[in-house]
Amino acid sequence: MGGKVLVFEPDLIFSSRVENAASKSGLEAIVTITIDELQRAVWASVPEALLVNLDAFASTGWSLVESVRGRCRLIGYYSHVDSKLAAEALVRGFDEVVPRRTFVDKLSEILADLSSG
Repeated sequence: MGGKVLVFEPDLIFSSRVENAASKSGLEAIVTITIDELQRAVWASVPEALLVNLDAFASTGWSLVESVRGRCRLIGYYSHVDSKLAAEALVRGFDEVVPRRTFVDKLSEILADLSSG
């Protein structure tokens, strides 16, 4: 396998889609469903990227961003109705923030880019 990506996604059906796409790109995806799990996974080793469902992350996960910013790529996705959350994520250090639909459409491209470099 190439690199590793951490996925913060409480929706296990959606996270399995991300896992499958990562595997096809030669990446190992580690799915976490709580902030505590995500924190432990980051402490174990910093991934190539952190893929985050911002709708579930925003209330408690911002301090984690500080600990990994600049050490891995931070990519967040959110419900299209919450553009304020997207703006906040960018201010707090996310490299890329897109609506969930765009994330799904660009997932293979995002993972291929992570896998290549």
